[in-house]
Amino acid sequence: MNDRALKILEQYDLEILSTRRGRGSYICETPQGLRILCDYTGSENKALFQNCIMEKIREGGYEKVDKILPNREGALISRDWEQNKYVVKEWYVGRECDTSNENEILAAVTNLARLHRLMQLGEDCEFRKNFTATAPTEEIRAQNAELRKIRTFIRKKNAKQDFERLFLNYFSQYYEQAAEAEQKADALSEYGNAALQKYPGVCHGDYNHHHVLMSGYDIATTNFECCRFDYQINDLYRFMRKILEKHDWNQRLGMRMLEYYAQVRPIPRQERQLLYIRMLYPEKFRKLANHYYGSNKAWVSGRFLEKLENLNRQEEQKNKFVRLLEK
Repeated sequence: MNDRALKILEQYDLEILSTRRGRGSYICETPQGLRILCDYTGSENKALFQNCIMEKIREGGYEKVDKILPNREGALISRDWEQNKYVVKEWYVGRECDTSNENEILAAVTNLARLHRLMQLGEDCEFRKNFTATAPTEEIRAQNAELRKIRTFIRKKNAKQDFERLFLNYFSQYYEQAAEAEQKADALSEYGNAALQKYPGVCHGDYNHHHVLMSGYDIATTNFECCRFDYQINDLYRFMRKILEKHDWNQRLGMRMLEYYAQVRPIPRQERQLLYIRMLYPEKFRKLANHYYGSNKAWVSGRFLEKLENLNRQEEQKNKFVRLLEK
């Protein structure tokens, strides 16, 4: 975002006292508190949905979410002369959750459970049609098809590089997990499209340490751009997976995260089963394969090989944790 984007602020009834750069944004000080100007890729309807869920959160007594502010014309999205889209949101003082600090990790998990209790909308919500996630059964099936396509592509290459040879060596063990996850998801009718269309819960969609701001004993949650109707355990899964990868799949930490979440929002049986299926699935392997497939395959960066070797080093510890969830 360049300095010209600051002209967008002229479309708002804001008294700007000062501005400073944030990550891909400008943070503005006003008499009413901090505001943030940032790019926006969604539609006006998505912005309305974001604000709808944040209003629901605030009704439950949770104030610190980054609600989008309307401009002078009442629109949530503003455009510059090139039709680039921006939003101005409420913002908060705080630092990102420290992923090396267990107390902050557990506070973030408790915070997520509290949000999930508030992020409930009716079956007839007007936004459901456009903002409902893909059912787990369909998602996993499509991901597995993509993995098979990438394997076929590499097999057909005449001159294989180190990453490609190692990928083929490891493929069977990871695909076995992927196929088992697909089979288990298919066996659970709760995870089909029909069931998801009735599920009242909304996910944040991108809940990670960057979007959890710590300020003393207070927490602000930001960046709801990926929110959608989805099984809320998926938020917990994504947060847990990223944290546990940083902690070598520490079993004690993982089980404490589950315990702290469940103290605030008890986990229904079917969502506990879905958490197991999600953890069983080799998501990091799939992501690495997709990044490779979308890259310049004439010269494969050494980073791909390094990441694949690191992934395999953690595999035993990950499997031990997954087995705990199966019980």
